[in-house]
Parts: sequence; C-alpha cells; structure tokens
Amino acid sequence: MKIGIAVLLSCLVVCIRGLESQSHIKISNNGYQLLVVAVHDSVPDDPALLQKLKGVITKASKVLYTATRKRAYFQKVFFLLPNSWANKPEYKPSTSVSISGADIIFSAPRATRRSFSYTRSYAGCGQPGFHVQLLTDVLSNSHPLAQSTPEKYLVHEFATLRYGVFQEYPSPGENQFYFSTTFGRLDPVRCTVGLRGIIKNAQGFCLFTSIDPDTGEFPPGCAYIPYPYRAAGTASMMDHQYVREIQDFCDDDHTQGHYSHNVEPPNRHNRLCSHRSTWDVISNTPDFQGNANPPTTLSDSQLAPQFIIFRAPSRRRRRLAVILDSPKEFHKRLRLHQAVDHFLGDGFDDDTKVAIIHDDVTNGRGTRMRGRRSATVKSSLQNLHDSVDPSALPSRIRAGIEVLKKNNSTKEGMEFHLILISCNNQTVLEEGNIQKMVDFGITPHFYNCEENRMKNIEETIKQQGGLVEIKSHRSIFSALQRLSEKLHGDEKNLSVQLVNENLELAGEGTHQTYLPVDESLHGELVVRLHYTTAPPSVSVIAPNGSACGYTATNHKLRYIKISSFVTENEHGKWSVAITNKTPYHESIHLLVVLKSQSTEDEVPIRTNAWVKVFHEHSPPRVGVYAEVMYGGHPVVNANVSAHVYHRERKVASLALRDTGGGFDIMKHDGIYSNSFTEMDAHGIHYVEVTVKDSLNNLEIHKTYEIPIPTEQDKGKVTDNEGEPGHVPMPDYHTERVRLKHGLRRSTSTGQFHIDQRWDLVGNPDPYPPVRVIDLQIDGVDRKERRVTLSWTAPGSNLDTGTASSYEIRYQTNGTALVHEPTAAWLVTDDMIVGTSGGPRGAGQTEHVTVQFPPSLKWVAVMLRAVDENNNKGEFSNMMTTFFEL
Repeated sequence: MKIGIAVLLSCLVVCIRGLESQSHIKISNNGYQLLVVAVHDSVPDDPALLQKLKGVITKASKVLYTATRKRAYFQKVFFLLPNSWANKPEYKPSTSVSISGADIIFSAPRATRRSFSYTRSYAGCGQPGFHVQLLTDVLSNSHPLAQSTPEKYLVHEFATLRYGVFQEYPSPGENQFYFSTTFGRLDPVRCTVGLRGIIKNAQGFCLFTSIDPDTGEFPPGCAYIPYPYRAAGTASMMDHQYVREIQDFCDDDHTQGHYSHNVEPPNRHNRLCSHRSTWDVISNTPDFQGNANPPTTLSDSQLAPQFIIFRAPSRRRRRLAVILDSPKEFHKRLRLHQAVDHFLGDGFDDDTKVAIIHDDVTNGRGTRMRGRRSATVKSSLQNLHDSVDPSALPSRIRAGIEVLKKNNSTKEGMEFHLILISCNNQTVLEEGNIQKMVDFGITPHFYNCEENRMKNIEETIKQQGGLVEIKSHRSIFSALQRLSEKLHGDEKNLSVQLVNENLELAGEGTHQTYLPVDESLHGELVVRLHYTTAPPSVSVIAPNGSACGYTATNHKLRYIKISSFVTENEHGKWSVAITNKTPYHESIHLLVVLKSQSTEDEVPIRTNAWVKVFHEHSPPRVGVYAEVMYGGHPVVNANVSAHVYHRERKVASLALRDTGGGFDIMKHDGIYSNSFTEMDAHGIHYVEVTVKDSLNNLEIHKTYEIPIPTEQDKGKVTDNEGEPGHVPMPDYHTERVRLKHGLRRSTSTGQFHIDQRWDLVGNPDPYPPVRVIDLQIDGVDRKERRVTLSWTAPGSNLDTGTASSYEIRYQTNGTALVHEPTAAWLVTDDMIVGTSGGPRGAGQTEHVTVQFPPSLKWVAVMLRAVDENNNKGEFSNMMTTFFEL
C-alpha cells in the first residue's frame, strides 16, 4: 500500500510543473488521465462547490467525447484543495503538488489576480498552454460565459489549453463585425453563418441599411447577440459554445446543408492558425494524429471520470539529502559550496532538515539530518578540501537514500528530496537507486555542471517530479535558484532574485551598479558578494543616501553578506559599489535577492523564463520566453534580454518582446518572446534572462470583468420574435498602473539540446522570416481606393534581423485568397503610395498604403516576408475591407 501511494503521488507530480513546462496530461485509449483541477485559497471552504465541480466535469467529459467525435473524454481527475479547507478522511495528503502547475484553477476575484476567466497560452496554434484560470462564478447558470452550460465552457477553455485552438468570437476591444467578401456586406465575427442571432443596440435593432457608407460601421453600440437556440448547424465549441445546438468543433466539410468553417472573420483563431478550422488543428495534434485514439463507443457510465482528492498541507516539513560531487578545480568547488550555502541558508524555513554528504560515508559525517543552519551543515560546506573520491559517489547516493528513509514519517507535510550535484562528468544515477526513491516517496533532483547528458535518467527524474539542470559551473546559482522555486511552488514569501551576475574585476578596479527597487518589493534586501581570493570592499547605498545596515563576512566560504529591510520610503534607486583592493584580477559573483514579505493583496513582481523547441519544423525552431507578472497581472513595456550560453560561452543576446507579433502571440500579456537562430555548436544550451528598466515607462495592466446587469436591472432580453434571449458577452476594464521606480529582475531557463537535426554547416540560412500574425487595416480612403496596412515586422531569420521585402497579395474573394494566395494578384511597386521606410527591424511596426484598382468594390489582403536569400515566410492573417456597398 505504501508503494502504491508513492507511485500515485509521483504520477500527480508529473502534472505539477513550473510555468516553463507544458501539462503532462496523458491520453490512453481515449481517456485523459492526470488532469489536475486546483481550488485557490481565495475560495472559502465549501463542500457543495466541490460536488458541483465534480458534476460539471462529469458533464464536460460527455461534451468533450461528442465534440471530439468519440475520440476523447476525462478518465481520471485529481483535485487539489487548499489547506484553508477543513481536512477529511477521504482527502489524500499532498506535499509535492503546487497550484501554480495545475491544469485548471478555480479562484475567487482578488486584487492581485486577473478577475476574469481565461486560458494562459504562449506557443500558438496547435500547441498546449499553461493552465485554465476560472472564476467560480462561471459555475453560475446566469454567467454570460456559461449561460446554463458551464460544462461546455470548460471544454471550450480545455480545447485552448490542450489543442492550441482559440476563440472564434471577437476578443475584447476588437470589432464585432468584418466585411464579408462572400456576402458583400458586413457580417458578425463568428465561425459559421449557421450561428443565428440579432444585431441591436440600446435603441433597438441595427439594420444593414443603417451602416455608414463612409466608415463602414453600424451605429454606435450595435452588437451581435446569438440566439440561445435555433442555430443552423452544430458548430463551433470555440464560438458561443453555450448555444443549445452547438456540440462540435468547426470543420471543413462542405457538404450541402452543413455549415463549415468560415475562413474570413479576423478572430483570434483565424489569425493565429492560418485560417484553418478548429477541427483541422485538433485532429492533427499528437492526441489524434495518425489515427491515434480512434473513435470508440462508450456508455455514460464509462465516460464518468474517477476523482481523487488531495489537500495541501498546513505545514511543509522538508528533508533534504544534498550529495556533493565537487569539482577538482578550487575556484569551481568554492562557487559550488557558496551557492549551496545560499540555497540552504536563505531559501527555506526552520522546519527544513538537511544532510550534506560529500565525504567518504564510512567516516559517519553528514549522514544525519540537521537544522539547515546547524554547525554541522555549516562545517560540511566550509570543508573545501579536495578529499572526494569520485568512485565513492554511488555509495554516497545510497547513503542519501538511507538517511531519508530513516526520517520517513507520516506527519502532515513531510516531503523528501535527494539533490545530487555532480561536477565530475560521471553517469552515476543507477536505475535501481531511482526505483528505491520512487518506492519511498523520495523526489530526486540532479544538477550536472559538465555537459554529460543522461537522457533516459533525465526523463525518469522528471517523471518523478524532479528537476534536472545541466549548466556550467558559472550558472550554479541560477540552477539552485530554479530548484528553490520548484521546491517552494507558489509559496507567497519565496525570495525574488534581482541580480545574479558574474564579474571580473581588474586589480584595484571598481564596479558600480544601480539597482531599482520597485514598489512591489517589501521585505529584507540581501546583497551577497562571493569572492575567490581576497575580500573586496563593498558599499550599498539606499535611495535616501544612507549606507545599508548589517554586514557579515564568512572568511572560510569567502563571501560578504549585506542586508537591510526595505520600507515604503526606500523604494527607488539603490547603488552597489564593489572595489578590488588588491593589484590582482578577481572573479566575483554578485547576488541580490529580496526575501519577500507578501500580503494577500500585495505581491512582488516576479519573472520566469523557459525555452520551447518546435520539433515539427525542419530544422526545429527554438522559442525563448520570459514572463513578467504582478500576481496574475502582466507588466508591460519592460526591457527584457535573453543571453544564450553554450557551456561557458555566450552565443547570442536577444531582445524579448511583448508586441503581439511573430513568436509573441498576444500583445501585453506579460509574456515576452523571441526566436533563437544563431546556432553555431551542437550540445547543451541554456538561457539567462535579465529585466533592466529604469526609464519608468513600465505599467501593470490590471484587467477586470465588468459585471453584467442582472435580469431585474436590464429587463427581459428577447430576440426579434419575442422568444427568450440571453445576456451579451462580458466586457472588461483595464486599469493601467505605472511603476515609479523602474524594475530589475534576473532568472534563467532549463537546458535545451541542439542535436544533429540542426545542420550547422550545410545550410547557412535555414530559417525564413516568421509568419505575420497581426496584419491590420488602419485606414481606408474609399474614394481613392487606398488602404493603409500595418503589422509587426518579422526578421530575416524568424523573429531576428530584418526582412528584405514583402510580398502582398489581394483578391476579391477572401476564401480563394486563403486557399491559394500565390494565385492572387500581386501588389506591385507602383501601387505603393506610402510606407514607413521599411522593411524595418524585427518587432517594429510597419505601415504601407496601397492604392488598389478603381474597378474593385472590395478587397481581401494577405502578405508574407522575404529574406535576402529569397526564403519566404508563411502568409499572414487575412484582412478585408470595401470601397462600395
């Protein structure tokens, strides 16, 4: 029974990963397993809510089964309840589960979280997202997103999370209507014309005869409202899914009487998915591609999920066995011990017990659990002698397992971690030892400071919820910071890393850095200076000119620690000055963290970074991403830089952008993106990310859902035949809060591998410009037939560099343009009557004005970028407009 629980927990841990990881939901024989549904601690204890969630997910399983044409359903669902909920015998204890990695999160509105329901996604069409964030009020029958069918809304959002398809109705702030070249008039933005409804404003119905011929728009306030039933057709789950007849995803079936996908509307799905139907995208995901999980007939009882309920512990009692296989070079060994000292000393509470194992285990030292700040732990880390026998490492691993087994306990919140740090290029993790850890509920973690991939073992560790880091010794602090973040999950008072820098100081040289401490930071500011030979002098000056307070020096581990509590009047520009007092060169590592003291409504701005390799392309494409968030609210206009390393060598530096173009699929969502294309070596790579901004142009965008008036407030809604209607889609308000003091953060990604799929010699220019996803029409001179287009410029290599030219195509039939863009007319140079001087550098905004032939009554437009070697990108999203109605 003990082993069974350990295996179950290890399966659950697979799903609870950091933001960089995609969900580990698995599908087998048509059933989705390991779906984790978490309840945020903002939701009061309510057993009735849990029962309602079970009912909604059970219904959603049937909805998903129908929508995927009998190919998928929810088979096993894990609930994670907060520790603020009362414990019950049927709740299983969970320590390794973190709400930040759940697949679906239910929360109550809160100032530090975005107060609307959405799915957080970053990688684009056909790619999984992070999680679904739902407010509990979507379970209400009157909520406009659910409208009596919360189970259909859940499937709607799950489809974005799992399959990378997107909404087919207008996003907030977008036009609700577009010009249809099929009908020769304005039409609502919708998936199929079979979705019937009315167009009205506060004054009454909006007729097509009321369209202004100059602006091409309906009168102010006109909105399209679908009927809650009477749709002609059954699609689409991504477009007003609550309509009674809707049960399918839009497809490309053009059989007479069937309402297929409409390629023309400029909705988010068409924009990001090259105007493909949602079912075309879904059926080509790994879940269903190649006839995987073919249609199967299941009964309602078979479609009912199995629910397993976990509850977060009130306390977390961590037991860490840290095994050090230290480098032979003294300076590397010193940095390793300095980093572990910081990791243990500043990253955990006093409930954490530690065993440091780096000597021959037969001498009995380090094989008992001690307090993380105990004299024994301190002495073990201060032992910098090269007395380690690499051949004894397997026995030290076994000793680590044994010391964790001795501390096994049934107390609430107990968790066990074996952390192996190996710098001698050895393959040391035996599969038998890993199995022992699984059996006893021990989570393994592995840091290797040499490029020594052990792919099978890496995957096994990850499957047990562990972290694998393969980075050079220069990034040991970054690797252990990532491990600290993983072990702490979503704990509110996790330290925030501001600076993590390696410095080289010449003899008697000085380095000075200015450090903006922004207003989201509250707590103890800690500056650690790690030196190699002789201690430098260091001064830390607060914005009011006073020197920073407490200073401690550890001469054995060779670091200086300065700390000061940051109060409200100490936000602003701090300065750190470091002077090498010797005539000799000195290698110094500077680390600045803030030990956060957060409240429920005051959280620090945090950063996280990750890399995604898109293997479906040849050669594969590498996307680099970083998020900058204030709780659930995005921080926009930040200056975010990514530095790519191969071993200890910097390969490239990239500016990450949140502009809504290229690899960045959504503007101002707090996720900054770019592509890495400058590969010059095979092997392990990783990325360090910095946020440096002192220009005071940063903003926190706090977005809230505007409450819909109640039925009593607004009167009964009816359609044009007097039948019951429904409330419109919700609207949103964004409050822009400017940061006064700039921003500084530092983080890093996990490793990624450049292998032989990248031909670094035979193809010197393997990447075309990235696809344009935000083509817009900025203005129309209908009399002169002039249209001004704008878009975010791609690069010559995906999202980097500058494209050489643009190929603009146009047609009078939008559907024909989408299906055969190269057969459409080409915009020639003599038709261009105005430009922004492009092509411009990647990430900048292009503007082009085109004068179309006088014979056209309307036009549909697409474009693509071309680089200097005539590599052509994919065609953009399509836009339409008219000259005559």
